[in-house]
Amino acid sequence: MTGPRNADVHPDEVAEVTESATEVRWFGVVLLVGHLALIVLGAISLWRIAGGWWLGAVVAALFALGYLALWRYLLAPGSRTRLGYRERLTVSLVLGPAVVVVGSLAGLWVPALVATCVMILGDALNSRG
Repeated sequence: MTGPRNADVHPDEVAEVTESATEVRWFGVVLLVGHLALIVLGAISLWRIAGGWWLGAVVAALFALGYLALWRYLLAPGSRTRLGYRERLTVSLVLGPAVVVVGSLAGLWVPALVATCVMILGDALNSRG
């Protein structure tokens, strides 16, 4: 058998990695805050406009779980199946106004509009660098 074997490598010859493998960018944190704000505002709005206490809790939980799954698998900066910038912008331009409309029914349209703007701006700035 040719080539080096694991038994031939001494601990003194192994280089240590001193840098982090991933880098957290500030615009990524802003993007996360925008998404979390939309999740919370959408869930609260759906809970307020739903028919009853239990129905509102179920609808809010389903919305939050669906949005979290969408964010985790398609929108998050570190996901393997992340959409391209144009696709993420399209999703943001559909989800954001939908949450703003639902928020307007519950009286929370201004914070939902701000969260949508923060989300779109954070994604644009995070994709530039």
